[in-house]
Amino acid sequence: MRSCQRQHQGYGMRWFPTEFAGAFRDNIRQLLEKHFEKYAVAADGRSTTWRTTVIDEGTGALIPLYTVEECVNLSPTPLCDYCRCAGWSHHLVSRRRYHLIIPSLEEWERPRPLPENFIHWRTHLLHGLLHCNGFGHLLSISGCSSGSRLKGHDLMDFWDRLCHSLCTRSISVEDLSVNSRSLPLRLLYSLSHGQPWFARWGYDFSHGCYGITKSTYHKAVDTISSLHVNSLVDDLGDDSPLAKELHQIVNVYRQLSGEALGTIREFVLYLLDLRHKENYPHCLPSPPVPAWQQRRQSASAVSTNKNKRKRCCRDFEEVAESLQSRWPVRRLRYAAEVIVEALRESCTLTRQEVRDAARQVIGDTGLIDFVVKSIGDTIVGGQVVRRTPHPRTRVLEFSLDDDVDLDVSTPTQEQPLACLTWPSKEEIGRDIDTLYQSVVKGRWQGARVILDCKHWAKHWGLRDDTDDKLRFLVKWQPMPWEMAGIPQPLPGEVVVLAPHASVGDLVVAAERAMRETYCIMERFRARAVEGVFGDLWEPVMSGGAESGATVGIIGDGVDLESTLRYEGGDDDMGAVECWCWAKEDDGERMMACDVCATWHHTRCVGVTDDKEIPSMFLCTRCGGISPDSGETLVPWLDREMK
Repeated sequence: MRSCQRQHQGYGMRWFPTEFAGAFRDNIRQLLEKHFEKYAVAADGRSTTWRTTVIDEGTGALIPLYTVEECVNLSPTPLCDYCRCAGWSHHLVSRRRYHLIIPSLEEWERPRPLPENFIHWRTHLLHGLLHCNGFGHLLSISGCSSGSRLKGHDLMDFWDRLCHSLCTRSISVEDLSVNSRSLPLRLLYSLSHGQPWFARWGYDFSHGCYGITKSTYHKAVDTISSLHVNSLVDDLGDDSPLAKELHQIVNVYRQLSGEALGTIREFVLYLLDLRHKENYPHCLPSPPVPAWQQRRQSASAVSTNKNKRKRCCRDFEEVAESLQSRWPVRRLRYAAEVIVEALRESCTLTRQEVRDAARQVIGDTGLIDFVVKSIGDTIVGGQVVRRTPHPRTRVLEFSLDDDVDLDVSTPTQEQPLACLTWPSKEEIGRDIDTLYQSVVKGRWQGARVILDCKHWAKHWGLRDDTDDKLRFLVKWQPMPWEMAGIPQPLPGEVVVLAPHASVGDLVVAAERAMRETYCIMERFRARAVEGVFGDLWEPVMSGGAESGATVGIIGDGVDLESTLRYEGGDDDMGAVECWCWAKEDDGERMMACDVCATWHHTRCVGVTDDKEIPSMFLCTRCGGISPDSGETLVPWLDREMK
């Protein structure tokens, strides 16, 4: 790749770029010529790399922005798999496509030309792919979670502003975003906000996988998010360790927040807001003192006036915080409460009996032994755990004592009793993980529906209210003998004309748009337009067509024999007729019936992703047996939510 570097000026991130008035194919060229410098050209001429610098006004960071312009005719991968997954397989193959990339921090100061596989790296902070017809895909976005000085919403603001300024028409995104613990954010954000993270920028439901519709998605979200947290605990089962841990977590956060946190939506939203607070936990007030601790404090003050004093006790949480253990205080507290619950039922237990009782709830024996060793003469849940030797056998026994003296050696106002503490962000992350696992296991059908909805898109439409120019959406009208190879109506091309343009100007502009945009139309010759009346020299506006209308273009020279016709390819893959009611390829793993060639999702027929596709497969219409292990969720959801 030949380098063409030159020094150039940086542009402010919050105002770059300026508005453009033409069609996208013209606007992107103006952007590169006006705001970018040519950085490198591939030796075979199949790509040109442009570079500019944008400045983050908030931090002063200089951010490199690359644009790799691909010539599709020369590309080793001319077809677009992202278009196929977005439902745009019928789009004609564009002649050029543009990769707009903000690389990872390590690449910001790269002194040498970029490698040829740069556009295939998965480490970019921002990577968008735009076809010259104005349709595109947001491939990746990664903010501060990957070590960047930029936050995810800053990058998304920049991307959305860029797409709007360039007059893009539609952008698709496959929501595969995860948090720091690799949990899919589309489930967490759908439950807390009723929609995914990308919806904040106007991205709407495009299509679901496995036959899931928009209404089905919203039904699943509403059903789970409005579910009471206690009902989720009941769904998991009283004997489930996950249910007991979730119950403990909910109680802690209810005390910390002073709120009911009744539904799953309220609980998830509170945890996410808490985790993303800046200057946490200093931005929050001191945690409230529980009522039972206030009562103990009053009792302690009275007990100081007594001449008779019992052995001093400390709150277990205070003890746990002072110990250098590998377990968080929350888990130590939970284990102590399990032990106290066992003692309430049995009054007195030996050390081995305490271990056995705790093992029924907690699987970590190391955690149990650590707590058993430290719990003696501490206060848990308002009761003192006593550890005393049996008078005859001298075997240590554990019991509960309700008569409590709290730290009577120094009962002063300056040394308050131990109370709740705000969890660390790492602990909040683990609690979110526990809640996520609880939803997936307790309401797995609804959760699977939400997780299967990951295709979203934003549509801008034809904007015709910014100036006095004429804008038309021009669609090619094939002849009857050409329509056999056209799978469905084409999206058309945007044409921008001067206010007093003639019908002939419209014909010329439409021909130029088709030639410059699509591979099979490089030799296209426009003959006439449909929807506009009058001779070629007459003004367009007098021909009955208003700005913003859709008109047809008739012509010849289209290369229908080319292999670069449709973004989804020309292979006749057969019909999709899966048991989940899917009728189109949604990008998920599929296999075809060996008799009728209809396609089915492997998951729906019981073949998990970790298994190979069988050498022979027959659908039910061709004599196959419906698998019991297939996960077809839509019929269940429709029945469950009526």
